[in-house]
Amino acid sequence: MGFDQQGTLVICVSPGLHGRWDVSEKGQDVPLASFDEKEDAYAYATQLTKSRRDATVLVEDEEGFSPLLAEDHGSTRRPRN
Repeated sequence: MGFDQQGTLVICVSPGLHGRWDVSEKGQDVPLASFDEKEDAYAYATQLTKSRRDATVLVEDEEGFSPLLAEDHGSTRRPRN
């Protein structure tokens, strides 16, 4: 699994090929899933982390990666625009 140095599961949502959105574990080259809509990718990523209190979802945009805000965890809203 994609863990950081503290043992936290890290799931990343980032732009993929052909306008799709990929969900992958941190440090892995092959995505776990790919979606046409970014909201679907966010929903899938947060679902993967629901059973882990120490899990984090990172969302990539033109400024780099940022964490999905705690109050948004489990929703499909972006942390910032």
